[in-house]
Amino acid sequence: MKASDIRQAIEEQRKLRRGRTGMERDALRDIACEDGFATIVTGVRRCGKSTLLGQWAEKSRARTACVNFDDLRMSAFETSDFAVLDSVVRGLGADTLVLDEVQDIPEWERFVTGCLDAGRKVLLTGSNAKMLSRELGTKLTGRHLNMELYPFSYAEFLRFTKAAPSPASVEKYVGTGGFPAYVRTRRREVLEALFNDIIYRDIVVRYRLRNPVPVRSLAAYLLGHVGGRVSPTRLKDALHVNSATTLLEYFSCLEETYLVRRLPRFASSPKAQMSHPKKIYACDTGLVSALAPRDGSDKGHKLENLVYLKLVRDGGSLSYFADDAGGTECDFIQEMRDGKVRAVQVSWTLSAENEKREINGAIRAMERFGLCESVLVTHSQSDLVNAGGRTIRVVPAHEYLMS
Repeated sequence: MKASDIRQAIEEQRKLRRGRTGMERDALRDIACEDGFATIVTGVRRCGKSTLLGQWAEKSRARTACVNFDDLRMSAFETSDFAVLDSVVRGLGADTLVLDEVQDIPEWERFVTGCLDAGRKVLLTGSNAKMLSRELGTKLTGRHLNMELYPFSYAEFLRFTKAAPSPASVEKYVGTGGFPAYVRTRRREVLEALFNDIIYRDIVVRYRLRNPVPVRSLAAYLLGHVGGRVSPTRLKDALHVNSATTLLEYFSCLEETYLVRRLPRFASSPKAQMSHPKKIYACDTGLVSALAPRDGSDKGHKLENLVYLKLVRDGGSLSYFADDAGGTECDFIQEMRDGKVRAVQVSWTLSAENEKREINGAIRAMERFGLCESVLVTHSQSDLVNAGGRTIRVVPAHEYLMS
């Protein structure tokens, strides 16, 4: 590419960003931009990574050059053009560089290393965990700071829609999810286009899959079964995939794009953990509602998905707990870095039919981990349950998600 073409693309992208910084994201305060380190913001497509870094550039008042490689004007960019880009950046007098969706340009990490050595600050975004992690491990070892961005949290959803914390707004959030463009437009085709981009651009094209049907079918199936246990071996025949190994590769592709994640069962060793089926969760419940519509009977699983996403944001190691002997399960065990363990159970509502099962699952988890207290998240109920000296706090979702 010519220097004039790159400069024009940067200027036109800058004009598009003016006045479109959007609602300030909570993650903005977590961005660390240190001398000598590249800041990497990863996450699913269209969750707001570019907007976040645009907000950071506005607040930092740094002399920043932003380059979006997902722009058609940059489609001809090749590895050799990094030298041209470097001269353009120097000409603009920028001391900070923001590279959007750079992971598909070969040897981008060498260019970043050169920028860091020259004393520039560099921030990057990417929508594929594996591509970034592999390259970071080879060329940027010890010189990068990572953070993940997600679609709107419940608190951000409330700010954006000017709603108040309540059971009604939780129910709306369960169905709408947090992708900014969808929350703004409420047009289903926004999420359909996003899903297609993830499948075809981030998986089929990137991994050169000859047949996109199995991975697309797997993605649709998983979105329709959030909160459920999934066994690749059992799915193999249903999805007409030749081997469980191939299906596991598809699982990995979907996880690398952040579309879905698998939650392992708690076990005493990694080997024992691998022998149990994992539970599946989506990056956003709006995608679930749009692409795997149900009759409303899956509200409990979607609420469980929201709690999962909150726990992921909070940090620590996550698993689910199951007691085969007693036939009980606790949805989430969160092990924090400071050694603290939390048990969290989720149910849309507590009723005569499910109360014993939900309570027993929480009690068994507390016994296993030596806990005096656990939380049971519901749509709107609030209560306190004492059992054998242990306490279960029944908390409405709007309170828990805001905590």
